[in-house]
Amino acid sequence: MTETPPTFTTAVQKTEWPKILGIVSIIFGAFGLMTGFCGVISSVALGPISEAMQKFVPANQNAASPADTFQAMEKLQGWMVANAVLTALIAILLIVGGAKLIKRQAQCRMILLYWATLKILLGVFGTALGFLSFQDQMQAMQKSNPLNPMMTSTFGLISMGFAFLWAIAGAVFIIIWFKRDKIRSEVSSWM
Repeated sequence: MTETPPTFTTAVQKTEWPKILGIVSIIFGAFGLMTGFCGVISSVALGPISEAMQKFVPANQNAASPADTFQAMEKLQGWMVANAVLTALIAILLIVGGAKLIKRQAQCRMILLYWATLKILLGVFGTALGFLSFQDQMQAMQKSNPLNPMMTSTFGLISMGFAFLWAIAGAVFIIIWFKRDKIRSEVSSWM
């Protein structure tokens, strides 16, 4: 009787991170797409809302009306529409990158790194735009309630700083994650 030697098959263990990170990317991309569409609609609606406010809220010589704050925001309306459109387009890139990551396609890495770079640039642009809008609104509100300009600027800078950090957090994570040697070599083994 001859014995057959046992055969050992090495099972390639698939990691779970591509599926998890891909799903999270698609979810955040969907939120970004929705944010972009809502941003376009709300930016375009500033003019009609401002006109309606002027009709229904009586103007007070010594106080700022809600219409004043909407008019202050209208100055940046074109930039706000551009920011919203770019937000939607970049979100589509995140959705595509997330879908390719779930399918374990190697080009997902470059797509997500492009997304992260564009997201950081958009974060800078959006934060600057938000700060300018905040400053204009504060100036409009100072008609009725004189605020300390230094305190207003400080509050604006702090809140915009946190907004910027929140806007780029996911992008920074993606850059750090995909720059790791272990992850880079795993992704390069995919088709």
